[in-house]
Amino acid sequence: MVDGVFDEVLAGLGSCDASATVALAGRLARLTARLEGVAIHVQVQLARQRPANPAVGDGEGGDAYSPFVADELAAALGQSPRTMSGRLATAWEIANRLPAALADLTAGMLDHTRLAALHQLTTCLTDGQRAVVEAAMLAGSRLASPPRWRRKIHRLVARLDPDAAAKRRRHAHTQRGIAIQSLQDGTACLTAILAAEDAQAIYDRINHIARTDAHTDLHTDGGVRPIDARRADVLTALLLGNRREHVSVELQVIAPVGTLAGLDDNPAELVGYGPIPAEVGRALAADARWRRVLTDPATGTVLDLGHRRTPTPALARLVRHQQTRCVFPGCGMPATHTDLDHTTAHSHGGRTALDNLGLLCRRHHTAKHRGGWKLHQPRPGVFTWTAPTGRTYTTDTTTNQEEANSQTAACATACVNSRPTPPTIPNQRVSSGTRYPF
Repeated sequence: MVDGVFDEVLAGLGSCDASATVALAGRLARLTARLEGVAIHVQVQLARQRPANPAVGDGEGGDAYSPFVADELAAALGQSPRTMSGRLATAWEIANRLPAALADLTAGMLDHTRLAALHQLTTCLTDGQRAVVEAAMLAGSRLASPPRWRRKIHRLVARLDPDAAAKRRRHAHTQRGIAIQSLQDGTACLTAILAAEDAQAIYDRINHIARTDAHTDLHTDGGVRPIDARRADVLTALLLGNRREHVSVELQVIAPVGTLAGLDDNPAELVGYGPIPAEVGRALAADARWRRVLTDPATGTVLDLGHRRTPTPALARLVRHQQTRCVFPGCGMPATHTDLDHTTAHSHGGRTALDNLGLLCRRHHTAKHRGGWKLHQPRPGVFTWTAPTGRTYTTDTTTNQEEANSQTAACATACVNSRPTPPTIPNQRVSSGTRYPF
């Protein structure tokens, strides 16, 4: 039914004049709000159908729902389990703490941006105080913009709880942290959430050093580096030291033999990050301690290790090199932070061999044993997960769907003791009576 609505909108869009197009945009915004409201209801309903059961390790005392509900949704929606966990927690709190606001969202009377602001800015209040702010905000106009909406919430919160600002600051202080996100062309985004005064002081120091260096270099090399690139270099030097030979970092680099030999420029793979340019892979591997990995040329598996429970170091390295990260659908936990798990338990006769081993992060290792998930490895490197609902999801670690071509790779674990070579960055009108069914 919804698909039919969208098809009708697209078919009629070409005949809309400016006025009708603006009206259509408004209708679509309301429809979007309603869909977002329904999505929250659906997520919360699934959470209610999966209550926590601390007696069997499925959650802890006080949990409203099983911690593995988010993984079930993530697998079905093709999302990161961590991202879905945060969304589900927010949906649960909105449904139980701001029910009137959720009702307005579902009715298309409130947009998700304003609802999110109402949720975020009232977390420091008691349930009673939160209900007062919710009622006051919903009783008034939606105001001209989200910033004005947020300012009104701030005023209401301050009147109800004069110490609210201090409470929010203390709560925000507990959310400090750092994160890394892979970008294109061999770069990554490192972010840090810090106390405002600390962040400003750090930035001022970095900026002062970068501008001083730029002034000095202007008389030597012409100052060709942009100021933002200089700031990035200053941050790196401050954290790692100006002399990287004193910094030892272990990196796992997977590269085609041709790349390492300089015969071609196919990209290498930095485990935990993704593809990197060939010259960067060669630079990282230049100082590597190499470990040759030999497998059965026909199947890629190793010989049966009999009744040995713990994999040999060579086999463990091979599994981590081939699978690179947790094999749960959508999980991005790198191999270095995962458990080496027997797909069929060793106590149930499972062999300690490549075709019965898989990488699981601690969360999804627990999901397999206590969260109602079942795991099967029909052939080496292919993992089929069965959710508590019976739905199945397959992760195939034998193919790299992120690249156009799959190539045989040689593996090395490198202890990088010197600065690697930096990557190259490289008009008809529509009648006033036209209506859409929403």
